Amino acid sequence: MSQSDEAGCAFAALASEISARCADAIETDRLGDIPDDSLGQVFASVVRLFAAKAQAGPAPRPFGRNSGVTPTDVVIGCSAMLDAAGLAVFELGAWQAMSQVGRQPNPRS
Repeated sequence: MSQSDEAGCAFAALASEISARCADAIETDRLGDIPDDSLGQVFASVVRLFAAKAQAGPAPRPFGRNSGVTPTDVVIGCSAMLDAAGLAVFELGAWQAMSQVGRQPNPRS
């Protein structure tokens, strides 16, 4: 197995572990067990990696299969990220109008 394959397998295993722990915290109503700083560290790393991949080529799908992410989850997460970055929705709209980076193809097209 190449070093790249090993890294991919290790990342996939770590992603599954984090996903399972997050789902467990939500399902068992143990949100307080997840330290905010640790959640922020993971979230920031994933956002940065996603942005780097989107800038390097076609953006990957933002949600894996069976993720269970709802539109409400997306709006809450986006609002929190915009607020933390000091951006307004207007600025996001303007940036999207000028850029194709990170855009997902329309499945209805």
